[in-house]
Amino acid sequence: METQKHPVPLPDLQFISLLEQARRPDGQQAMLELLDYYEPEMRQLSRYMPMSREDAMQALRLELIELLKAEQL
Repeated sequence: METQKHPVPLPDLQFISLLEQARRPDGQQAMLELLDYYEPEMRQLSRYMPMSREDAMQALRLELIELLKAEQL
C-alpha cells in the first residue's frame, strides 16, 4: 500500500512563514493551518499506534505542536 501524498505540496517559503507565525503568541491560525496540512498523515500514522484512534490523533497533534514550537527546529 502506497502512502498518500498531499495533492499540493507546501512550498518551503510558505511553511517557513506559517512556522514563524505559529511561534508567536497570536499565531493560533497559522498553527491550525499547519495541523490541517499534516492531518492526513497523522490519520495514517494513528492506525499503527496501540491506542484508540482519538487518543492517537491527540498524541500526534500534541507532538507536532511541541515540535513546531521548539526553537531548535
